[in-house]
Amino acid sequence: MSAPELSALVPRQEPVLGWGMAVGGPSEVVRPTSQDAVRQALLWAAQNGYQVALRGTGCSYGDASCGVAGQGKKKLVLDLTGLKQIKIWQPESGRIRAEAGLTIAELWQHVVSSGWWPPVVSGTMAPTLGGAVAMNIHGKNAYAVGPIGQHVLGLRVLTVSGQVLDITPQSDPQLFHAVVSSAGELAVILEVELQLKRIYSGRMRIYAESAHNLAEMFAIFAQHEQSSDYLVGWMDAFATGGMQGRGLIHVGWQLKDGEDPAGNQLLAPGAQTLPPRLFGVIPKSQMWRLMKPFTNRWGMRLVNFGKFWSSRLLEHKKSYLQTHGAFHFLLDYVPGWKKVYEPGGLIQHQIFVPKDRAQEVFAQVLSLQQRLGLETYLAVMKRHKPDPFLLTHGLDGYSLAQDFAVTPHNRQQLWDLCHQMDQLVTAAGGRFYFAKDATLQPQTVRAALGDEALAQFAQLRAQYDPTGILATDLYDRALGPALAAAKPLV
Repeated sequence: MSAPELSALVPRQEPVLGWGMAVGGPSEVVRPTSQDAVRQALLWAAQNGYQVALRGTGCSYGDASCGVAGQGKKKLVLDLTGLKQIKIWQPESGRIRAEAGLTIAELWQHVVSSGWWPPVVSGTMAPTLGGAVAMNIHGKNAYAVGPIGQHVLGLRVLTVSGQVLDITPQSDPQLFHAVVSSAGELAVILEVELQLKRIYSGRMRIYAESAHNLAEMFAIFAQHEQSSDYLVGWMDAFATGGMQGRGLIHVGWQLKDGEDPAGNQLLAPGAQTLPPRLFGVIPKSQMWRLMKPFTNRWGMRLVNFGKFWSSRLLEHKKSYLQTHGAFHFLLDYVPGWKKVYEPGGLIQHQIFVPKDRAQEVFAQVLSLQQRLGLETYLAVMKRHKPDPFLLTHGLDGYSLAQDFAVTPHNRQQLWDLCHQMDQLVTAAGGRFYFAKDATLQPQTVRAALGDEALAQFAQLRAQYDPTGILATDLYDRALGPALAAAKPLV
Protein backbone atom coordinates (compact mmCIF):
# COMPACT_ATOMS: atom_id res chain seq x y z
CA MET A 1 0.00 0.00 0.00
CA SER A 2 1.03 3.58 -0.59
CA ALA A 3 1.98 5.96 2.21
CA PRO A 4 -1.40 7.81 2.07
CA GLU A 5 -3.22 4.47 2.31
CA LEU A 6 -1.14 3.46 5.31
CA SER A 7 -1.73 6.79 7.06
CA ALA A 8 -5.46 6.37 6.52
CA LEU A 9 -5.29 3.19 8.61
CA VAL A 10 -4.04 4.94 11.75
CA PRO A 11 -7.01 5.10 14.17
CA ARG A 12 -8.03 8.59 15.23
CA GLN A 13 -10.18 9.43 18.21
CA GLU A 14 -13.23 11.51 17.28
CA PRO A 15 -16.94 11.79 18.09
CA VAL A 16 -19.14 9.41 16.09
CA LEU A 17 -22.86 10.04 16.46
CA GLY A 18 -26.00 8.71 14.85
CA TRP A 19 -27.56 11.06 12.32
CA GLY A 20 -30.03 12.24 14.96
CA MET A 21 -27.16 13.25 17.28
CA ALA A 22 -28.88 11.60 20.26
CA VAL A 23 -26.69 8.47 20.50
CA GLY A 24 -23.04 7.61 19.91
CA GLY A 25 -19.86 8.96 21.42
CA PRO A 26 -16.06 9.06 21.15
CA SER A 27 -14.69 6.38 18.85
CA GLU A 28 -11.53 5.25 17.14
CA VAL A 29 -11.98 5.76 13.39
CA VAL A 30 -10.04 4.68 10.32
CA ARG A 31 -10.79 5.78 6.75
CA PRO A 32 -9.33 3.38 4.18
CA THR A 33 -9.16 4.60 0.59
CA SER A 34 -8.93 1.28 -1.25
CA GLN A 35 -10.45 -2.18 -1.01
CA ASP A 36 -7.10 -3.65 -0.02
CA ALA A 37 -6.82 -1.09 2.77
CA VAL A 38 -10.28 -2.15 4.01
CA ARG A 39 -9.07 -5.76 4.14
CA GLN A 40 -5.94 -4.72 6.01
CA ALA A 41 -7.94 -2.67 8.53
CA LEU A 42 -10.33 -5.54 9.16
CA LEU A 43 -7.51 -8.03 9.68
CA TRP A 44 -5.67 -5.58 11.97
CA ALA A 45 -8.81 -5.17 14.09
CA ALA A 46 -9.25 -8.92 14.42
CA GLN A 47 -5.60 -9.45 15.36
CA ASN A 48 -5.69 -6.68 17.98
CA GLY A 49 -8.94 -7.63 19.69
CA TYR A 50 -11.17 -4.91 18.22
CA GLN A 51 -14.76 -5.18 17.18
CA VAL A 52 -15.62 -3.23 14.04
CA ALA A 53 -18.55 -0.92 13.30
CA LEU A 54 -19.03 -0.28 9.59
CA ARG A 55 -20.00 3.27 8.64
CA GLY A 56 -20.77 5.23 5.51
CA THR A 57 -22.01 8.79 5.73
CA GLY A 58 -23.73 8.05 9.05
CA CYS A 59 -27.30 8.65 7.87
CA SER A 60 -28.91 6.06 10.16
CA TYR A 61 -30.77 8.03 12.82
CA GLY A 62 -29.64 5.85 15.72
CA ASP A 63 -26.60 3.74 16.56
CA ALA A 64 -26.54 1.46 13.50
CA SER A 65 -23.18 2.90 12.38
CA CYS A 66 -21.73 3.78 15.79
CA GLY A 67 -19.04 1.95 17.74
CA VAL A 68 -18.36 3.23 21.23
CA ALA A 69 -15.91 1.23 23.35
CA GLY A 70 -16.97 0.06 26.79
CA GLN A 71 -17.56 -2.88 29.10
CA GLY A 72 -14.16 -4.32 28.22
CA LYS A 73 -14.72 -4.07 24.46
CA LYS A 74 -12.45 -2.23 22.05
CA LYS A 75 -14.24 -0.73 19.05
CA LEU A 76 -13.02 0.49 15.70
CA VAL A 77 -15.25 2.46 13.32
CA LEU A 78 -14.42 1.60 9.71
CA ASP A 79 -15.45 4.57 7.57
CA LEU A 80 -15.93 3.42 3.97
CA THR A 81 -16.65 6.77 2.33
CA GLY A 82 -13.23 6.73 0.67
CA LEU A 83 -14.31 3.96 -1.73
CA LYS A 84 -16.00 5.85 -4.57
CA GLN A 85 -14.85 4.34 -7.86
CA ILE A 86 -17.40 3.59 -10.56
CA LYS A 87 -16.29 0.26 -12.00
CA ILE A 88 -18.88 -0.25 -14.75
CA TRP A 89 -21.37 2.15 -16.31
CA GLN A 90 -23.53 1.07 -19.24
CA PRO A 91 -25.75 3.98 -20.34
CA GLU A 92 -27.54 1.82 -22.89
CA SER A 93 -28.80 -0.64 -20.24
CA GLY A 94 -28.74 1.38 -17.02
CA ARG A 95 -26.43 -1.11 -15.32
CA ILE A 96 -23.88 0.39 -12.95
CA ARG A 97 -21.30 -1.13 -10.62
CA ALA A 98 -19.65 1.11 -8.05
CA GLU A 99 -17.77 0.94 -4.79
CA ALA A 100 -19.73 1.09 -1.57
CA GLY A 101 -18.72 4.62 -0.58
CA LEU A 102 -20.36 6.29 -3.58
CA THR A 103 -23.31 8.36 -2.36
CA ILE A 104 -26.80 8.46 -3.84
CA ALA A 105 -26.06 12.07 -4.80
CA GLU A 106 -22.91 11.07 -6.69
CA LEU A 107 -24.80 8.21 -8.32
CA TRP A 108 -27.71 10.20 -9.74
CA GLN A 109 -25.47 13.09 -10.78
CA HIS A 110 -23.42 10.62 -12.83
CA VAL A 111 -26.35 8.94 -14.61
CA VAL A 112 -29.22 11.41 -14.91
CA SER A 113 -28.02 13.07 -18.12
CA SER A 114 -28.19 9.63 -19.79
CA GLY A 115 -31.83 9.27 -18.77
CA TRP A 116 -31.48 7.06 -15.69
CA TRP A 117 -32.35 7.42 -12.01
CA PRO A 118 -31.71 5.23 -8.94
CA PRO A 119 -34.59 2.74 -8.62
CA VAL A 120 -35.03 3.51 -4.92
CA VAL A 121 -33.88 6.57 -2.99
CA SER A 122 -34.29 7.74 0.59
CA GLY A 123 -35.47 11.18 1.68
CA THR A 124 -31.88 12.41 1.56
CA MET A 125 -29.28 11.90 -1.17
CA ALA A 126 -26.46 11.59 1.39
CA PRO A 127 -26.38 7.80 2.08
CA THR A 128 -23.70 5.63 0.49
CA LEU A 129 -24.54 2.71 -1.77
CA GLY A 130 -23.10 0.26 0.74
CA GLY A 131 -25.11 1.73 3.58
CA ALA A 132 -28.26 1.85 1.48
CA VAL A 133 -27.94 -1.84 0.62
CA ALA A 134 -26.92 -2.97 4.11
CA MET A 135 -29.98 -1.16 5.53
CA ASN A 136 -32.09 -2.09 2.48
CA ILE A 137 -33.52 1.42 2.20
CA HIS A 138 -37.00 2.03 0.89
CA GLY A 139 -38.51 5.06 -0.79
CA LYS A 140 -41.86 6.58 -1.69
CA ASN A 141 -42.28 3.76 -4.23
CA ALA A 142 -41.79 0.88 -1.77
CA TYR A 143 -45.30 -0.49 -2.42
CA ALA A 144 -44.60 -0.66 -6.16
CA VAL A 145 -40.95 -1.77 -6.51
CA GLY A 146 -39.87 -2.86 -3.03
CA PRO A 147 -36.62 -1.83 -1.29
CA ILE A 148 -33.32 -1.17 -3.01
CA GLY A 149 -32.17 -4.76 -2.50
CA GLN A 150 -34.62 -5.96 -5.14
CA HIS A 151 -32.72 -3.93 -7.76
CA VAL A 152 -29.23 -5.12 -6.81
CA LEU A 153 -27.76 -7.38 -9.48
CA GLY A 154 -24.71 -8.39 -7.49
CA LEU A 155 -22.41 -7.59 -4.57
CA ARG A 156 -18.72 -7.91 -3.83
CA VAL A 157 -18.29 -8.53 -0.11
CA LEU A 158 -15.35 -9.00 2.23
CA THR A 159 -15.53 -11.41 5.14
CA VAL A 160 -13.60 -10.87 8.38
CA SER A 161 -11.16 -13.60 7.34
CA GLY A 162 -10.12 -11.50 4.33
CA GLN A 163 -12.03 -13.56 1.75
CA VAL A 164 -13.60 -11.60 -1.13
CA LEU A 165 -16.86 -13.04 -2.47
CA ASP A 166 -18.90 -12.05 -5.53
CA ILE A 167 -22.51 -12.95 -4.86
CA THR A 168 -25.79 -12.53 -6.74
CA PRO A 169 -29.40 -13.46 -5.94
CA GLN A 170 -28.86 -16.48 -8.21
CA SER A 171 -25.36 -17.64 -7.26
CA ASP A 172 -25.77 -17.52 -3.47
CA PRO A 173 -29.34 -16.54 -2.59
CA GLN A 174 -29.01 -17.29 1.12
CA LEU A 175 -25.96 -15.11 1.70
CA PHE A 176 -27.14 -12.38 -0.71
CA HIS A 177 -30.54 -12.00 0.98
CA ALA A 178 -28.85 -11.89 4.38
CA VAL A 179 -26.15 -9.32 3.52
CA VAL A 180 -28.87 -7.08 2.11
CA SER A 181 -30.73 -6.05 5.31
CA SER A 182 -27.87 -7.13 7.62
CA ALA A 183 -27.11 -3.59 8.87
CA GLY A 184 -23.43 -4.33 8.26
CA GLU A 185 -23.29 -7.17 10.77
CA LEU A 186 -22.34 -10.01 8.42
CA ALA A 187 -19.75 -8.85 5.87
CA VAL A 188 -18.30 -5.66 4.40
CA ILE A 189 -19.96 -4.56 1.18
CA LEU A 190 -17.18 -3.43 -1.17
CA GLU A 191 -19.09 -3.03 -4.45
CA VAL A 192 -22.72 -2.83 -5.53
CA GLU A 193 -24.05 -3.61 -8.99
CA LEU A 194 -27.39 -1.93 -9.52
CA GLN A 195 -30.07 -1.80 -12.21
CA LEU A 196 -31.20 1.79 -12.62
CA LYS A 197 -34.60 3.06 -13.74
CA ARG A 198 -35.18 4.70 -17.12
CA ILE A 199 -36.61 8.22 -17.04
CA TYR A 200 -37.59 10.42 -20.01
CA SER A 201 -37.88 13.74 -18.24
CA GLY A 202 -36.21 15.57 -15.40
CA ARG A 203 -39.68 16.12 -13.96
CA MET A 204 -42.53 14.06 -12.58
CA ARG A 205 -46.27 14.58 -12.42
CA ILE A 206 -47.32 15.22 -8.80
CA TYR A 207 -50.84 15.30 -7.40
CA ALA A 208 -51.55 16.60 -3.89
CA GLU A 209 -54.66 15.93 -1.83
CA SER A 210 -55.36 16.67 1.80
CA ALA A 211 -57.11 14.29 4.19
CA HIS A 212 -59.30 15.40 7.10
CA ASN A 213 -58.50 12.37 9.24
CA LEU A 214 -56.82 8.99 9.39
CA ALA A 215 -59.66 7.19 7.60
CA GLU A 216 -59.42 9.61 4.66
CA MET A 217 -55.65 9.22 4.61
CA PHE A 218 -55.92 5.45 4.20
CA ALA A 219 -58.74 5.79 1.66
CA ILE A 220 -56.68 8.11 -0.56
CA PHE A 221 -53.69 5.76 -0.35
CA ALA A 222 -55.90 2.83 -1.38
CA GLN A 223 -57.34 4.85 -4.26
CA HIS A 224 -53.92 5.52 -5.82
CA GLU A 225 -51.67 2.59 -4.88
CA GLN A 226 -52.52 0.51 -7.96
CA SER A 227 -52.00 3.27 -10.52
CA SER A 228 -49.18 5.47 -9.17
CA ASP A 229 -45.39 5.27 -9.11
CA TYR A 230 -44.87 7.10 -5.80
CA LEU A 231 -47.06 7.69 -2.79
CA VAL A 232 -46.32 9.43 0.53
CA GLY A 233 -48.37 11.09 3.25
CA TRP A 234 -47.57 13.72 5.86
CA MET A 235 -49.61 13.61 9.07
CA ASP A 236 -50.37 16.17 11.80
CA ALA A 237 -49.80 14.18 15.00
CA PHE A 238 -51.29 16.95 17.18
CA ALA A 239 -54.81 16.76 15.70
CA THR A 240 -57.37 15.02 17.88
CA GLY A 241 -60.94 13.77 17.75
CA GLY A 242 -62.54 13.57 14.32
CA MET A 243 -59.46 15.15 12.73
CA GLN A 244 -56.90 12.78 14.22
CA GLY A 245 -54.42 11.79 11.52
CA ARG A 246 -55.26 14.64 9.17
CA GLY A 247 -52.59 15.43 6.64
CA LEU A 248 -51.47 15.72 3.04
CA ILE A 249 -50.80 13.01 0.46
CA HIS A 250 -48.51 13.39 -2.54
CA VAL A 251 -48.92 11.00 -5.47
CA GLY A 252 -46.24 10.82 -8.17
CA TRP A 253 -46.04 9.46 -11.70
CA GLN A 254 -43.09 9.13 -14.06
CA LEU A 255 -43.60 10.99 -17.33
CA LYS A 256 -43.62 8.92 -20.50
CA ASP A 257 -41.32 9.39 -23.46
CA GLY A 258 -42.29 12.64 -25.24
CA GLU A 259 -44.80 13.69 -22.58
CA ASP A 260 -42.69 16.60 -21.34
CA PRO A 261 -41.30 18.84 -24.10
CA ALA A 262 -38.75 20.33 -21.67
CA GLY A 263 -37.86 16.94 -20.24
CA ASN A 264 -34.46 16.47 -21.88
CA GLN A 265 -33.21 19.88 -20.75
CA LEU A 266 -34.09 19.03 -17.16
CA LEU A 267 -32.04 15.83 -17.25
CA ALA A 268 -28.93 17.93 -16.71
CA PRO A 269 -27.54 17.42 -13.16
CA GLY A 270 -27.73 21.15 -12.46
CA ALA A 271 -31.45 21.18 -13.20
CA GLN A 272 -32.05 18.66 -10.41
CA THR A 273 -29.95 20.45 -7.79
CA LEU A 274 -31.97 22.00 -4.99
CA PRO A 275 -31.77 25.82 -5.00
CA PRO A 276 -29.57 27.33 -2.24
CA ARG A 277 -32.06 30.13 -1.44
CA LEU A 278 -35.72 30.21 -0.48
CA PHE A 279 -37.71 32.47 -2.82
CA GLY A 280 -34.32 33.36 -4.29
CA VAL A 281 -33.57 35.50 -1.24
CA ILE A 282 -33.15 33.66 2.08
CA PRO A 283 -30.06 31.38 2.26
CA LYS A 284 -31.38 27.92 3.09
CA SER A 285 -28.24 27.23 5.12
CA GLN A 286 -29.57 29.74 7.67
CA MET A 287 -33.22 28.70 7.65
CA TRP A 288 -32.75 26.37 10.59
CA ARG A 289 -32.20 29.46 12.75
CA LEU A 290 -35.69 30.67 11.81
CA MET A 291 -37.08 27.23 12.63
CA LYS A 292 -35.36 26.92 16.02
CA PRO A 293 -37.88 29.02 18.06
CA PHE A 294 -40.69 26.72 16.89
CA THR A 295 -38.93 23.48 17.81
CA ASN A 296 -40.96 22.76 20.90
CA ARG A 297 -44.31 21.17 21.56
CA TRP A 298 -46.42 24.32 21.22
CA GLY A 299 -44.40 25.70 18.33
CA MET A 300 -44.71 22.46 16.39
CA ARG A 301 -48.41 22.28 17.15
CA LEU A 302 -48.69 25.66 15.42
CA VAL A 303 -46.44 24.61 12.54
CA ASN A 304 -48.44 21.43 11.92
CA PHE A 305 -51.72 23.35 12.13
CA GLY A 306 -50.45 25.91 9.62
CA LYS A 307 -49.07 23.26 7.29
CA PHE A 308 -52.37 21.41 7.14
CA TRP A 309 -54.57 24.41 6.49
CA SER A 310 -52.18 26.00 4.00
CA SER A 311 -52.02 22.70 2.12
CA ARG A 312 -55.80 22.51 2.25
CA LEU A 313 -56.06 25.96 0.67
CA LEU A 314 -53.13 25.86 -1.74
CA GLU A 315 -52.45 22.21 -2.66
CA HIS A 316 -55.72 20.31 -2.21
CA LYS A 317 -56.45 18.30 -5.36
CA LYS A 318 -53.72 20.10 -7.25
CA SER A 319 -51.56 18.60 -10.02
CA TYR A 320 -48.19 19.99 -11.06
CA LEU A 321 -44.74 19.10 -12.43
CA GLN A 322 -41.74 18.81 -10.09
CA THR A 323 -38.12 17.74 -10.57
CA HIS A 324 -37.01 14.36 -9.22
CA GLY A 325 -34.58 16.02 -6.83
CA ALA A 326 -37.21 18.33 -5.34
CA PHE A 327 -39.73 15.50 -4.92
CA HIS A 328 -37.43 12.89 -3.44
CA PHE A 329 -34.92 14.76 -1.30
CA LEU A 330 -37.01 16.85 1.08
CA LEU A 331 -34.57 16.21 3.93
CA ASP A 332 -31.92 18.06 1.91
CA TYR A 333 -34.15 21.05 1.18
CA VAL A 334 -32.96 22.92 4.27
CA PRO A 335 -29.24 22.16 4.85
CA GLY A 336 -28.45 21.52 8.49
CA TRP A 337 -32.11 21.53 9.55
CA LYS A 338 -31.40 18.99 12.27
CA LYS A 339 -29.51 21.69 14.16
CA VAL A 340 -32.88 22.87 15.45
CA TYR A 341 -32.81 19.78 17.70
CA GLU A 342 -29.48 20.62 19.35
CA PRO A 343 -28.21 20.00 21.93
CA GLY A 344 -30.24 16.85 22.68
CA GLY A 345 -30.76 15.74 19.09
CA LEU A 346 -33.64 13.67 17.77
CA ILE A 347 -34.62 10.07 17.31
CA GLN A 348 -36.85 8.60 14.65
CA HIS A 349 -39.11 5.67 15.31
CA GLN A 350 -40.58 3.95 12.25
CA ILE A 351 -43.27 1.33 12.66
CA PHE A 352 -44.48 -1.12 10.00
CA VAL A 353 -47.95 -2.61 10.47
CA PRO A 354 -49.92 -5.10 8.32
CA LYS A 355 -52.56 -3.35 6.22
CA ASP A 356 -55.56 -4.82 8.04
CA ARG A 357 -54.34 -3.45 11.39
CA ALA A 358 -52.47 -0.31 10.33
CA GLN A 359 -55.23 2.29 10.74
CA GLU A 360 -56.12 0.94 14.16
CA VAL A 361 -52.51 0.84 15.40
CA PHE A 362 -51.67 4.28 13.99
CA ALA A 363 -54.67 5.72 15.85
CA GLN A 364 -53.51 4.01 19.06
CA VAL A 365 -49.97 5.35 18.60
CA LEU A 366 -51.16 8.91 18.03
CA SER A 367 -53.51 8.76 21.02
CA LEU A 368 -50.74 7.39 23.25
CA GLN A 369 -48.42 10.24 22.28
CA GLN A 370 -51.12 12.83 22.90
CA ARG A 371 -51.92 11.41 26.34
CA LEU A 372 -48.25 11.61 27.31
CA GLY A 373 -47.69 15.03 25.73
CA LEU A 374 -44.94 13.57 23.52
CA GLU A 375 -46.38 14.06 20.05
CA THR A 376 -44.07 13.46 17.11
CA TYR A 377 -43.07 16.69 15.39
CA LEU A 378 -43.03 15.05 11.95
CA ALA A 379 -44.99 11.97 10.88
CA VAL A 380 -44.67 10.40 7.41
CA MET A 381 -46.75 7.51 6.13
CA LYS A 382 -45.78 5.08 3.33
CA ARG A 383 -47.16 1.91 1.77
CA HIS A 384 -45.02 -1.27 1.58
CA LYS A 385 -44.98 -4.81 0.25
CA PRO A 386 -43.19 -8.02 1.33
CA ASP A 387 -39.66 -8.81 0.13
CA PRO A 388 -37.33 -11.84 0.36
CA PHE A 389 -34.63 -10.39 2.65
CA LEU A 390 -33.75 -12.10 5.90
CA LEU A 391 -33.87 -9.23 8.42
CA THR A 392 -36.45 -7.29 6.47
CA HIS A 393 -38.77 -4.57 7.65
CA GLY A 394 -40.97 -5.12 4.59
CA LEU A 395 -44.54 -6.40 4.81
CA ASP A 396 -47.89 -5.94 3.12
CA GLY A 397 -48.86 -2.86 5.04
CA TYR A 398 -48.02 0.69 6.00
CA SER A 399 -45.27 2.47 7.87
CA LEU A 400 -45.31 5.58 10.02
CA ALA A 401 -41.96 7.35 10.54
CA GLN A 402 -41.95 9.71 13.52
CA ASP A 403 -39.39 12.31 14.61
CA PHE A 404 -39.03 13.08 18.32
CA ALA A 405 -36.92 15.82 19.89
CA VAL A 406 -34.66 14.55 22.69
CA THR A 407 -34.03 16.70 25.76
CA PRO A 408 -32.41 15.93 29.13
CA HIS A 409 -35.89 16.04 30.67
CA ASN A 410 -37.79 13.81 28.25
CA ARG A 411 -35.17 11.24 27.22
CA GLN A 412 -36.35 8.43 29.49
CA GLN A 413 -39.99 9.24 28.76
CA LEU A 414 -39.29 9.02 25.03
CA TRP A 415 -37.61 5.64 25.33
CA ASP A 416 -40.55 4.42 27.41
CA LEU A 417 -42.98 5.77 24.80
CA CYS A 418 -41.12 3.91 22.05
CA HIS A 419 -41.28 0.69 24.04
CA GLN A 420 -45.03 1.13 24.51
CA MET A 421 -45.48 1.75 20.78
CA ASP A 422 -43.35 -1.34 20.09
CA GLN A 423 -45.79 -3.47 22.07
CA LEU A 424 -48.72 -2.20 19.99
CA VAL A 425 -46.83 -2.94 16.79
CA THR A 426 -45.62 -6.44 17.66
CA ALA A 427 -49.08 -7.39 18.93
CA ALA A 428 -50.37 -6.55 15.45
CA GLY A 429 -47.64 -8.58 13.72
CA GLY A 430 -45.60 -5.51 12.74
CA ARG A 431 -41.93 -4.81 12.19
CA PHE A 432 -39.25 -2.13 12.55
CA TYR A 433 -36.36 -0.65 10.59
CA PHE A 434 -32.83 -0.62 12.00
CA ALA A 435 -31.85 2.57 10.15
CA LYS A 436 -34.58 4.45 12.03
CA ASP A 437 -33.97 2.96 15.46
CA ALA A 438 -32.30 3.99 18.69
CA THR A 439 -34.55 2.28 21.25
CA LEU A 440 -35.48 -1.28 20.21
CA GLN A 441 -35.06 -3.94 22.87
CA PRO A 442 -33.86 -7.51 22.12
CA GLN A 443 -37.25 -9.04 22.90
CA THR A 444 -38.90 -6.65 20.45
CA VAL A 445 -36.44 -7.57 17.69
CA ARG A 446 -37.12 -11.24 18.36
CA ALA A 447 -40.90 -10.73 18.31
CA ALA A 448 -40.74 -8.76 15.05
CA LEU A 449 -38.29 -10.90 13.06
CA GLY A 450 -39.06 -14.31 14.52
CA ASP A 451 -36.74 -17.07 15.72
CA GLU A 452 -36.39 -18.74 12.32
CA ALA A 453 -34.94 -15.66 10.58
CA LEU A 454 -32.72 -14.86 13.56
CA ALA A 455 -31.45 -18.43 13.76
CA GLN A 456 -30.59 -18.40 10.05
CA PHE A 457 -28.70 -15.13 10.50
CA ALA A 458 -26.88 -16.54 13.53
CA GLN A 459 -25.78 -19.55 11.47
CA LEU A 460 -24.42 -17.27 8.75
CA ARG A 461 -22.54 -15.16 11.30
CA ALA A 462 -21.06 -18.32 12.78
CA GLN A 463 -19.84 -19.23 9.29
CA TYR A 464 -18.58 -15.83 8.06
CA ASP A 465 -17.78 -14.01 11.33
CA PRO A 466 -17.28 -16.76 13.93
CA THR A 467 -15.53 -14.54 16.49
CA GLY A 468 -18.03 -11.71 16.24
CA ILE A 469 -15.76 -8.98 14.85
CA LEU A 470 -18.56 -7.01 13.18
CA ALA A 471 -20.59 -5.41 15.95
CA THR A 472 -22.04 -1.91 16.01
CA ASP A 473 -23.73 -0.35 19.02
CA LEU A 474 -27.04 -1.45 17.46
CA TYR A 475 -25.78 -5.03 17.48
CA ASP A 476 -24.69 -4.83 21.12
CA ARG A 477 -27.95 -3.21 22.23
CA ALA A 478 -30.60 -5.14 20.33
CA LEU A 479 -29.68 -7.52 17.50
CA GLY A 480 -26.93 -9.49 19.22
CA PRO A 481 -28.95 -10.36 22.34
CA ALA A 482 -31.94 -11.21 20.12
CA LEU A 483 -29.78 -13.63 18.14
CA ALA A 484 -28.50 -15.21 21.34
CA ALA A 485 -32.05 -15.68 22.68
CA ALA A 486 -33.53 -17.11 19.47
CA LYS A 487 -34.17 -20.83 19.34
CA PRO A 488 -31.63 -22.53 17.06
CA LEU A 489 -32.73 -24.23 13.85
CA VAL A 490 -33.41 -27.93 14.24
